[in-house]
Amino acid sequence: YSMNLLHASLLVSSGNIEKATILADKLEVIEPGNIDTLVLKSMIAKASGDKKAKSEILKQIIEKDPTNVDANVELANDQMMRKNFKLANTYYGKSLEKEPNNEQALLGYGQSAYYNDDLKKARTSLEKLIEVNPENSFGWAYLGKLEGDDENYAVATRHIEKALKLDPYYYDYWVDYGRYLYYQGKFDDAEKAWTKAISIEPDNFYAYIYRSALYDEQKRFADALNDYKKIIEVKPEYYYAYESIGILAWHEKKYDEARKAFLSAYKYNKDNISYPMM
Repeated sequence: YSMNLLHASLLVSSGNIEKATILADKLEVIEPGNIDTLVLKSMIAKASGDKKAKSEILKQIIEKDPTNVDANVELANDQMMRKNFKLANTYYGKSLEKEPNNEQALLGYGQSAYYNDDLKKARTSLEKLIEVNPENSFGWAYLGKLEGDDENYAVATRHIEKALKLDPYYYDYWVDYGRYLYYQGKFDDAEKAWTKAISIEPDNFYAYIYRSALYDEQKRFADALNDYKKIIEVKPEYYYAYESIGILAWHEKKYDEARKAFLSAYKYNKDNISYPMM
């Protein structure tokens, strides 16, 4: 049983779902009702994109073992994707009842608590995660978010720098790093951080938003305009960028361009009366 289970798990990891399914069926015959087999079948369902089957199998596991770590973490991950942070937090908590030092559960518990605005619970879980594994970059990054939200930007910067040291090519870390630097008045360094983020994911719009606003503040209007145009290229429905393009064009007396930009902004936000007025 153990060798076949290991073999099947490796097949799932390598994407050989058909052979993994055959082995999973064989395992059910060898040891009917074994939870490890159900966990394997949930992995197969997930890899196959069969969300309904995965959910049903996970519920079977929970019925047999309410604190099963694998099942609770997977159910929690699903709820995180749905932004149901309260329920996700409950599932992660069930995992921690059985394995208090489980890294995935500690991180998820901290993240879901953070997004549920339970910051004390989030901090406790994330600090525990860092104790368990000081090289967990997500733990440092979310501790940085907590400090940033409290406007402790110097501490937030130290935390995100630790995350970046562990994972220097993670886009979100560079975006957060730029924000913390910006709020400390380190504008050149903030610009470099957002530019680095853009080099990692040029089709992600968040770093352009922050960098374009910085350029706008510094009256570097040509640079700002380039970033605003890039934003609407990758995120056409982001109407604030059209608004900014319109204002910049207006000040340059490029009225046709301004009018088109305001009309585009109005297209994506019909409730804003300022766009037709402009």
